[in-house]
Amino acid sequence: MRFHNINIRCIMEEAMKYQAVIADVRDADKFRTSHIPMAVNLPLPMIRRGNINLPKNKVIIVYCDTGGASTMAAKLLSERGYHVINTVGGLNEYQGALTKQK
Repeated sequence: MRFHNINIRCIMEEAMKYQAVIADVRDADKFRTSHIPMAVNLPLPMIRRGNINLPKNKVIIVYCDTGGASTMAAKLLSERGYHVINTVGGLNEYQGALTKQK
């Protein structure tokens, strides 16, 4: 399977366009500190183990801090039959609002 890349700045537009699931592939501590609104946390190690609880009939948009981990996650998810969009630039280049958990 294949995936394609978008700029992180387009993530919300693409999520709305496809009614996609946004998946933050960083670890849980970083996710709690800040994440893109509506994102679910799916750390890369869980994806590597195949511990994925996402619907295969939805587009999955993945992101991380810089783009490296999300590229690996996109590759792994696409190999498992998911339709994936990877974000280039990562959270470091995202300019929208972030959600923080207490």
